Amino acid sequence: MDFEQLRAFYTLAQTKNFTKAAEMLHLVQSTVTMRIKQLEEKVGKPLFIRDKRSVEITQAGLTLLPYAERILKLSHEALNEVASLQPYEDYLSIGSLNAIWTSTLEPILKEYHYRYPQIAISTKTGHSSDVIQYLLDNVIQIGIVYVPPSLPTFDVIPTWEDEVVLVCAPDNSITSATHVDSRELRNMPLLYMNWGPPFNEWIRQTLPRNYVPKLTVDKAELAIDLIKEGVGVSLLTRSAVKADLAAGTLKELIITGNKPPKRSAYIVLPKDKKNKPSVEKWLGLMKEWGYST
Repeated sequence: MDFEQLRAFYTLAQTKNFTKAAEMLHLVQSTVTMRIKQLEEKVGKPLFIRDKRSVEITQAGLTLLPYAERILKLSHEALNEVASLQPYEDYLSIGSLNAIWTSTLEPILKEYHYRYPQIAISTKTGHSSDVIQYLLDNVIQIGIVYVPPSLPTFDVIPTWEDEVVLVCAPDNSITSATHVDSRELRNMPLLYMNWGPPFNEWIRQTLPRNYVPKLTVDKAELAIDLIKEGVGVSLLTRSAVKADLAAGTLKELIITGNKPPKRSAYIVLPKDKKNKPSVEKWLGLMKEWGYST
């Protein structure tokens, strides 16, 4: 498919207006109209329903849209990767979760940046599923995730285990106890973080079947801020709260009874990229910091 036709299609799908799409693409409107028509001829179906007031995408257009987005994204990433090699000798792109970047990888990234000035680096952040898709799309060379994929062309390396701990504000009025039986979590204002399948199974075993958390958050940093404000307690990875526990801005409540499972992290990388010099250097640096590679 023609990239310019796909770009016109994607932009029109976002704006739903030929005039706005033409302005965004720095084209005249007739050129956008022509490119959409040419693409529709290739596809064999109309991609938009047009009238005098609006443009609506068809079912065929909705089907094509995510593929167009990925193709354009990959094209952009490929050009950036090639461009980044000047004046550098090599290039490395790493993807991981926000919680892993802030709790574990940030100091390693800084050391890599200073130690290897001849290598250009870029990072991508998302959920584990996003990071795996970045790997499949060849957007990144290394992914570090909590949920390991089953992919025959990738190496999946268990690299560390992270304990899940219960934390609260140091001056909390929720409980005066220092130890909490896991069954008592049902009676506490729990800020719920989803730590994956083993953790979810533990929650199902520990809390009533009809338990619904009052507040669910998807970022450890947000949970920490809310805990400090006295909103509730939360089950977070020790690496995410290590600095706050040391500083005394958070307090750990020791869980007794049925303890939550540890959170395992995995390095995922294509088998054919493992011997790439920039990848070898990253894995070597992680090993220096005590992680299995």
